[in-house]
Amino acid sequence: MLISPFPEAWVEPANSMGLSSKVGIFALVAIVAAQQSPANLSPEWTAAYTKAKAAVAKLSLKDKVNLGTGVGWMNGHCVGNTPAISSINFPGLCLQDGPLGIRFADLVSAFPAGINAATTFNRTLIRQRGAALGEEFKGKGVNVALGPAMNIARAPAAGRNWEGFGGDPYLAGEAAFETITGIQSQGVQACAKHYINNEQEHAREASSSNVDDR
Repeated sequence: MLISPFPEAWVEPANSMGLSSKVGIFALVAIVAAQQSPANLSPEWTAAYTKAKAAVAKLSLKDKVNLGTGVGWMNGHCVGNTPAISSINFPGLCLQDGPLGIRFADLVSAFPAGINAATTFNRTLIRQRGAALGEEFKGKGVNVALGPAMNIARAPAAGRNWEGFGGDPYLAGEAAFETITGIQSQGVQACAKHYINNEQEHAREASSSNVDDR
């Protein structure tokens, strides 16, 4: 494995969930699968819906639960993992941190921080940085790069502000666009993150999320 493995703690969600959870997820998947394709879709999307419905029809309840929930945080070789499903030839997904390079791996680059990239105000350079990130993620077998970060530094003392592109929403959005375009040019899906309120590490899962208009 190129990605550093974690201790074996693989637990299939379908085996660890209660019946009510399984039923709820199955109902959600069934509702989505039963939806008619929205009107005015491009031919590409129509074909995608057709393929998706055919694939869902081949899935067992266990497959649907595992596909919809993954295997839990750091319970596989990447920080996020979706298991393979042989009935539809789905190889699984590896989702790996982070915004500045690959986490938990050897022989990788430490890329310039997002805040430094943004201060160049150079779209071409920012996109090239994204492409270089994507190339390394691709080389390590990652399917989804968990980045870029695009927080807007709402909490000035937050210790991770440097991962993003600063406090200007327009600059942050444009820099994120160029970064995502660069990453995805290498055949890796980018996952922009921390859109709102995840602005500090201290008590970040328990802090108040009341936000005024400003």
